[in-house]
Amino acid sequence: MLKKLVNEAYFTLRITTTGPLLIRSGRATISGPDMTPVLTFRNGQQEIFLPGSSLKGVFRSHSEKIVCSLKPHVVCYPFSGSEEKEADLKQRQRDYRDSCGERFNKFAKIGDDERNLLEKRTDFVYDNSCPTCRLYGSTGFIGRIAIGDAYLASRSITEQRDGVGIDRLTGGASHGAKFELEVVSRDVSFETDIHLRNFEVWQLGMLFVVLQDLEDELIRIGSGRSRGLGQVTARVKDQDRADGRPGGFVISTMHADEEPENELWGLGRWLNDESYGTRKEDRLKAIPSVERKQRGIRSLRSFQGEAFNTLRDRAIADFVQRMQEWPEQVPLQLDAAHR
Repeated sequence: MLKKLVNEAYFTLRITTTGPLLIRSGRATISGPDMTPVLTFRNGQQEIFLPGSSLKGVFRSHSEKIVCSLKPHVVCYPFSGSEEKEADLKQRQRDYRDSCGERFNKFAKIGDDERNLLEKRTDFVYDNSCPTCRLYGSTGFIGRIAIGDAYLASRSITEQRDGVGIDRLTGGASHGAKFELEVVSRDVSFETDIHLRNFEVWQLGMLFVVLQDLEDELIRIGSGRSRGLGQVTARVKDQDRADGRPGGFVISTMHADEEPENELWGLGRWLNDESYGTRKEDRLKAIPSVERKQRGIRSLRSFQGEAFNTLRDRAIADFVQRMQEWPEQVPLQLDAAHR
């Protein structure tokens, strides 16, 4: 999408466990626990980490729930199949749109013109995608957000816990169903880098909702969440990095002279032509004035403290309004502009 960069946002997120956490490796040890954390080779040794793909799945799933709570039938349901139960199907059809990926696949099968349109006109795909697919991506195009693996930022501590299967008839322990877990202990911290490019303002708001709920310990990650595992808190790291990259929530552009000091422009305002289904008034006005700093070809503004809180609250308000105004899903079709 787009062959240029108009705006970017990036930050380091520090995730700290407030209870035991397990993201399973999928492999049982020969003589140790049945379930163990995922490991990577780093700093000359094996370390526990949180995969970026797992974190992105958590972010996306929570975003879908939030949007569906604000207004049903705005986001798509990305997974469906013939084995889906009738009750689940009715529930999904009432609350969710059809999968964006499936819609584009069916559209491409109509004919060569339709397939060529999807391959050449990413503006058409983006315009006809639901809000979560616009931010996190689909089979039609890559998303606006990239979430890296979260590596240890403190000493690693693990502990073993016993688990047992429950007999559904007696309600007691099932014979021979005992298993062992190796979990990450509380007060262990991880850090990951998150990067957005060519974002709309409401997409910042969608992301800020997830960050706020993580900070408030309302989102659990990993396995065994119903058993009390996976409780974490998270915050945007304010400290500058050793490589000179500033901390806080950083907004970047290469055309700072066009954007007023007390405004933040989204993709629609930068394009200013309503292409890609964007809006010309895609901007936040009267935001805290933050000093711009030049880093290479980019002009950066780092939002921290009260400036960050104000930016977050304003972007969330824009997100809520945009979701409530989101149009109904319409059938995909060629028109004169796309032929």
